[in-house]
Amino acid sequence: EITTRLVGSEMCIRDRWYIINTFKRAKNYNYFKYEWRNTMHISKNAAMQIVDEISQLVKQNINLMDETGHIIASCDKSRIGDFHYGAYKIITECLDEYYLKKDDKERGMKQGINLPLELDGEIVGVVGITGSHDEVITAGRLIKKMTEILLMERRVSYHQLMDKRVKNAFFEEWLINDGYKNFDDLRERGKSLGIDIDKPGRIIIVSIDELDEYKDNQEGQSVIAKFENNVAAFLNRNGYKAHFRNASRQIILIDDMTTEKVIEFSNELADYIYEKQKLNLNIGIAGKSDDMHEAYIQAHRAWNAAAAEHEKIICYEDMSLELLVNCIPAKIKLEYITKLFKNSSVDEVKEYMSLLKAYYKEQGSIQAVSDSLYIHKNTLQYRIGKLKELTGYDVRKPSENPALYMAYLIMQDIEMEKSETYALLHETK
Repeated sequence: EITTRLVGSEMCIRDRWYIINTFKRAKNYNYFKYEWRNTMHISKNAAMQIVDEISQLVKQNINLMDETGHIIASCDKSRIGDFHYGAYKIITECLDEYYLKKDDKERGMKQGINLPLELDGEIVGVVGITGSHDEVITAGRLIKKMTEILLMERRVSYHQLMDKRVKNAFFEEWLINDGYKNFDDLRERGKSLGIDIDKPGRIIIVSIDELDEYKDNQEGQSVIAKFENNVAAFLNRNGYKAHFRNASRQIILIDDMTTEKVIEFSNELADYIYEKQKLNLNIGIAGKSDDMHEAYIQAHRAWNAAAAEHEKIICYEDMSLELLVNCIPAKIKLEYITKLFKNSSVDEVKEYMSLLKAYYKEQGSIQAVSDSLYIHKNTLQYRIGKLKELTGYDVRKPSENPALYMAYLIMQDIEMEKSETYALLHETK
């Protein structure tokens, strides 16, 4: 009933099939209505891009009208938003063309030809070319075909994007949100997407090292997008298609295999990305588990550790102290940090964490740590002394170092998760 009411009998068979199946997979009425509108609608952005592309090849002024008869793109920007009577006539009367011999100022139209834009037998808009009949009749047909080809390309890209989003939503529900609560429904939806949730597999989580440096700027987002495309190319080359984006990371589902084979596969992926983009990766590998939600949690914990330590690969099976930190309740983590750093602000705690991060990365070498922080050795020794004065622990002493290392791991975990604990820490400080 819903699909009949929204799709209607006049929609072309291909789009009706796409929309109905999208609805079945998404199981969301509002999302379905959104899909239907966008499949048949020419966006203003796409229209303007098409007009810009074609106007570089022809001299005539070009207008592109939507399904309501309004100009949504034009070489003459002042006409955008105007109602076009000729386009309206074509759409409502299904005309093959509408030619105006002279300007009609009363109706806001100029001399020229208007032609319907058709996709799969349906009129989705109108293209208009300004000029005399001899000037536009030949070019008009060519421009109509060019516009329809560009629209079809964008529709295909749009469908691919929507398919990707539906799959991403499914993977998130299955792996991240624990969709096993309705196992039969999940299995059926997976089957419609070509995903067998009963098939054993291994999960790995992959991201660019120092990910936060890329997430909050346009240039960094371009790097991430290219990284995702390269990951997809590598996986396709190896026969894998089950992967999705989550928080700028790639969650990858591969065949069930030994951990040694998974590590080998991960190294090949890291080498491929480095060859393409000169980027280092952080990769977390889950242990073997029949529960794929639990496997995701394991991979996430391993990735957290890899990102915090700037390691290329960490396996959940090899985790020890990091695993212990992950299991500490949020309230205890918060209490440990606030007690250790007393009345320090969040920024002050972060400053000490930067020091500890460099200290552990350089294995305690004072010269290497001062070089990495771009400070003099005496300045570093002074800051280490201030840290001891604040916390009561000296990072240089093996007997006192573990307390600070535990604080470092806890803060890494809190910042990675950006969880409620992180917010509480700001409130406390």
